[in-house]
Amino acid sequence: MKSKKKMKRKRMKKGMLLAELYRLFTVRRLMTGLFLVAMIAVISVSDLISIDSISWPAELKQSICDQLQITLVFDRYKSLYVIAASICTVTTFPSDIKNHVLPYIRQRTDFDSMMNARLLAIAAYIIVTMITGFLLAGVFLNPFMTIETRGSSLYGIFQPLMNSKAAWIYLVLMSFNLAMSIIPVCYLAAAVAILKPDEYVAVGAGFFVFYLLFYFTEALPWMFSYSSLTSEPGRASVGEVIYHVVFFTICSLAAAKCVKAVMQKRFLNGMD
Repeated sequence: MKSKKKMKRKRMKKGMLLAELYRLFTVRRLMTGLFLVAMIAVISVSDLISIDSISWPAELKQSICDQLQITLVFDRYKSLYVIAASICTVTTFPSDIKNHVLPYIRQRTDFDSMMNARLLAIAAYIIVTMITGFLLAGVFLNPFMTIETRGSSLYGIFQPLMNSKAAWIYLVLMSFNLAMSIIPVCYLAAAVAILKPDEYVAVGAGFFVFYLLFYFTEALPWMFSYSSLTSEPGRASVGEVIYHVVFFTICSLAAAKCVKAVMQKRFLNGMD
């Protein structure tokens, strides 16, 4: 009897996760996210490309990895990626609250399953759109620039990759690190959007949460500085790369608990 209940609970959890994934990964949402990320990446290096550069030899072209890495040092571009992610993910919370969808979802499953499925789907969406968006930008920029970087020792353990087409791997790692840093920001923005159900608030909250995190951690050592950890995936050692992932995972789990607490309070207060 207990095993049947467990199997049923597992099927319900899997069904909820698939439903949330299908919801976020519609053609419209996915294309919107990919277009925004790729457009931001291309615009951030647009002053370095020209029609003439297409015919230049590879030795004279700028490196895609070099230039996109430099743009991630500047907060203005990172904040734009946060806004792009928020538009397609965080805005679903105020939309559901306004349309009174959540009570019907809760009739099919428990609170934790509903929230876990939604938060996991958001994380998956952000990772997929950031990585794919950067790769699309790289493909678009490839005629004007080159993926390889020459004579640079700034990439540490990734340096062997950077002198060949394997530099695409570093582009994936760079975008994955950025995605991991954006997930907790979007979660905290979702908490604000639950308190104040409005699509514009949802997008604006992501922007302000991003800058608050950077402001309060800017003076801290690099191990706790959100700005430093977001800029690159860690190059000194494999341990540093792993630390980035662990740090952002812990931040995401803490932010997820915040979202759950706010949503739970909303249900307890009978606001839906």
